[in-house]
Amino acid sequence: MSLRMRVLAVSVAAFVLAGAGSAAASGPTGSKGDCHFGAAVQTYLRTTDQRDARGFNALLHRDVTGVLPGGTVFSGKAEMAGFIDGFFARTDWTQTFDLRRETADCETGYVLFESVYAEPAAGFSQTLMIGLTWTRERGRWLVLADQNTEVG
Repeated sequence: MSLRMRVLAVSVAAFVLAGAGSAAASGPTGSKGDCHFGAAVQTYLRTTDQRDARGFNALLHRDVTGVLPGGTVFSGKAEMAGFIDGFFARTDWTQTFDLRRETADCETGYVLFESVYAEPAAGFSQTLMIGLTWTRERGRWLVLADQNTEVG
C-alpha cells in the first residue's frame, strides 16, 4: 500500500473512531502490537515540553505536512523543521496535552490530543485538537501529518 493511501486510511479510520462515542474517546486505546508506538508519542511530548527542536525534528517524516490553526501549511520536513526551530526558541508560551486517543499497529499510528496553547504575558490562550498521523519507517516512528485545529 502506498504511503499516501496509508495516510488516507489512517485519517479516515481516526475520523470514524473519533465519532464512535464519548466513552471510547475519553482515553488511550492503544492496540496490541503497537511496536513501541507509545515511546514515540512520549518523545514527541518530551521534546515539545523541553523545546528540544533537534529531537522534535528528528520525529518528522521527510514528507510531513503540518497545519496550524490559522491555516498555515508546512510541506515537507525542511519547512516544518524551520518553523519548529523558531517556535521552540521562544520562551513566552506554554502548552498542555491531554491524550484523547492513541491507536497503532506496526505500520501506522494516530494520536489525538486536546491541548491548550497559551502566551500568558500576552493574555492569549486557545484550545486545540491536535491530530498526529504517524508512519513506521525502517523501525522508527515518524510524524507524517500534524493537524492543529482550534476548538471552542
